[in-house]
Amino acid sequence: MTPLELVVGVLLLLGEFAVVLLLSPLLMGVIRRVKAHSQRRVGSPLLQPYRELRKLIAKDSLYAESASFVTRGAPWISFAALLCAVPFLPWFFLPSPLGFAGDLIVVVGLLALSRFMTALAALDAGSTFGGMGSTRDMWIGALAEPTFLLVIFAWGAPAGSTQASVIVAYGISLGAAYLSPALLIASAAFFLVLLAETGRLPVDNPATHLELTMVHEAMVLEYSGRDLALIEWGKAVKFTLLAGLFVSVLVPWGIAQSWGVVALVLGLVLLLVKLLGTSWAIGQFETRVAKWRLFRLADLSTLAAALALGSIVLTYLVGVGP
Repeated sequence: MTPLELVVGVLLLLGEFAVVLLLSPLLMGVIRRVKAHSQRRVGSPLLQPYRELRKLIAKDSLYAESASFVTRGAPWISFAALLCAVPFLPWFFLPSPLGFAGDLIVVVGLLALSRFMTALAALDAGSTFGGMGSTRDMWIGALAEPTFLLVIFAWGAPAGSTQASVIVAYGISLGAAYLSPALLIASAAFFLVLLAETGRLPVDNPATHLELTMVHEAMVLEYSGRDLALIEWGKAVKFTLLAGLFVSVLVPWGIAQSWGVVALVLGLVLLLVKLLGTSWAIGQFETRVAKWRLFRLADLSTLAAALALGSIVLTYLVGVGP
């Protein structure tokens, strides 16, 4: 790699981080606006998530007397783990500068680390709600993560790799033939995983504050100020990560395969369109479903796992390869 290519790669890597960090609150605002419009409400402004983050960042963090260093450090570690997953995903260009350093299994591990730190901090404060929310969240994670791995194997089997960049490049090379029944079934399973991992309906209601139903909100009741800003921003980043993976694998066309200016700009524009479309679809979906009871979520996980396994079986029955 020449020095010029190294500089361009570093700039593109920084561009990926900037896109994810700056775009993630907007996607949350889109979901809110779509839900408000579907329910015939005025709703909050589109840029309200940015205003909320700015307000929280300007405030100091307060801690319970029983909280230890775990409560203080968990938001930073959780947020950093999510950011570490950014270079492993193809956003708007191929090859990704650090795509070779890890695959989607590493991404699953980083998401699990982020979830673990949030749950650990909820237990550290010693509140009843924190313990209840962390128990529920870890149980949901135990249901979602094995299915996530099955979806990765279903996506990676035809391409012969679990690296996201390789899977996406394989899909681009096949053209329309890439949209096979196995891919669509695996993507449907991942959509259910996305709902579980990001705490969307019917798994969790991010807008609720009812003690008996909340999951994620119960874990962050002890946080305020900058720490709460990191947690809420991290939640938006996690949604952007999974939504970006979803659209990149399902609709890989438009991602730049060179580092030319025109190709990169086109890839970035199409990425924005895909992510905004996904946020709109999530908002529409959430207005048509209700939150499920906690123990019914095992049925949802079973359905997702069955779809992922069916996709793997179908892939090997039909044949692997173009």
